[in-house]
Amino acid sequence: MQALNEAYPQRGFTFANTRVIAVGISNGGGAVLRAAELDGEGWLDAVVAGEPNVSVEGTRSLYDLTTEAALLMPCALLDLDDLPASPLSAQARAMAPVRCASLAAAGMLPAGDAKAQARAAHEALRASGWTSAALRAGALSVDFDLWRAIAVTYASAYGRYGAGEHPCGYGFAAQNPDFSARAAKDSERAAWWSDGSGIPPGTGVGLLDARLAAPDFTFAGLQCLRALWTGTSADAERVRAGVAALRAGLPRADLPVVVIHGSDDGLVPIAFTSQPWVAKAQAAGRDVRYWQVRNAQHFDAFLALPDYRARYVPLLPYVYAALERVAA
Repeated sequence: MQALNEAYPQRGFTFANTRVIAVGISNGGGAVLRAAELDGEGWLDAVVAGEPNVSVEGTRSLYDLTTEAALLMPCALLDLDDLPASPLSAQARAMAPVRCASLAAAGMLPAGDAKAQARAAHEALRASGWTSAALRAGALSVDFDLWRAIAVTYASAYGRYGAGEHPCGYGFAAQNPDFSARAAKDSERAAWWSDGSGIPPGTGVGLLDARLAAPDFTFAGLQCLRALWTGTSADAERVRAGVAALRAGLPRADLPVVVIHGSDDGLVPIAFTSQPWVAKAQAAGRDVRYWQVRNAQHFDAFLALPDYRARYVPLLPYVYAALERVAA
């Protein structure tokens, strides 16, 4: 409201004469649901949340899901047929037997051949709540190493670690071809704000892993990140406290809310996020509408990949339709 009045001082915008609709997707979707919860003064008129990263008491957190998937999913996908393909799929599948062997050596999977280990990893994920649709769409996060990227950055955020204090020996820097750190170039720095997603690696910011070692280069670091959820160390308690502090509550009683989520979301699966939040809100009598979009996964941008475009529909048009609905 302040920005509107600074831009158009003659209009006199107030919450009484201006309709305010909060909208966001992914982390932004979770943020607007939290804003709906905190809106005690009634300045919000409606909320539209797309594929929200939201967590309620009694459900699994995104950090729990992410660190589990980062370890098990590369192996588990060997047990699934007809996975969606990306330019990095062949590389990821080639490394999958190595991950299966690492998991077996760590006692997380039974000894045996890669096929049996993949089946065991697949069964473990299904037993913990992953749907077949979410696992298939999650192949993208395996291909592009997104599970590790998210786990590293979110561990730092949940634990409220300062710059250079990241847990498990991780860090961020520009990198040489041999993955050693170097100073960032001015041109790289200039692109951080405009082109960066906020989750390295990308846009000239690399992910440093002090535990990187052959043959399964990322396994040791991922074990450490998982232990921040399952372990008893001070760092683990710190990360879990941050996760607990972000558990969502109920929206304002008279606030219209529309939640839109792809049923095939493989990054923020609906079974752990929007479904339990909506169920809790509706049970409490809140004005919440829930649109589950069949054949929609998390990343509309990746529909530029031919196989993903053939399998999935974009989610954003449904978010726009929800905005039109609440604005009508």
